[in-house]
Amino acid sequence: MKWLVLLLSGFLLGAPQVAAHQHACDQSESACVLDAAWSAALLLPEEKRLRLSTAFLEIAALSGDAALIDKWENRFDRRTSDIPIYVDYGWQVAEPILVTGGVEDLISLAERRADPLNFGRADVLLSAGKRLHLSDEAAARSVNQAMLKMLSGASSFEKPNLAHAAAELAMARCDADLLAQAQRSTDAPDNLRYAFWHARIDGDARHLLSEVRVINTEDDTRDIRRVLDGYRAILEHGYCTQKKSEIGG
Repeated sequence: MKWLVLLLSGFLLGAPQVAAHQHACDQSESACVLDAAWSAALLLPEEKRLRLSTAFLEIAALSGDAALIDKWENRFDRRTSDIPIYVDYGWQVAEPILVTGGVEDLISLAERRADPLNFGRADVLLSAGKRLHLSDEAAARSVNQAMLKMLSGASSFEKPNLAHAAAELAMARCDADLLAQAQRSTDAPDNLRYAFWHARIDGDARHLLSEVRVINTEDDTRDIRRVLDGYRAILEHGYCTQKKSEIGG
């Protein structure tokens, strides 16, 4: 019986060390996130893993790490220079409205769903809020708050999209309270994309690596895409509590 007690004690004492080892990663943060996401992607059929190539390459490119870029380009036999660049439709609509009528006019048009915000108002408000955040934080907050108010009158089809856009703007503004409020109205509030967005505000994403590694999906790329999309925000904007240059080191 004594040997059994000693054996169990050894397991219990060793468990924290094993867990710490599983959570540890001695590479750059970007490399750790990519490796963790790839370990989950290995459960997918090869065809579906290849569909994730653009998402993985985008993170590698944003890291600015030449060795990391080379590693993932070789893995997928694709160049980061081939990643498509998309036009910001939302800003194309928002900019002339802001120039002529200001943020009040933009919000009013969105609330009334008036042309040209009768369609795609979530994308337009998100783009406007992100730009305003760089020059007029009070205006950006007004847009964010207006988006949350619009949720009550949004259709069941539009509400999750509008809530997601409001959550993204709150993340970009480093506003944890509005992020949590908007997140609750999305169609998947507990997914890891939002966890990474909160991590951006808190200043540390490494604690999420263990959750990424245990994603269990054999036929759906959605959860892995959410991880990479969530982490992309950290690389694009930097941590709220750190300079962007400190990320990945």
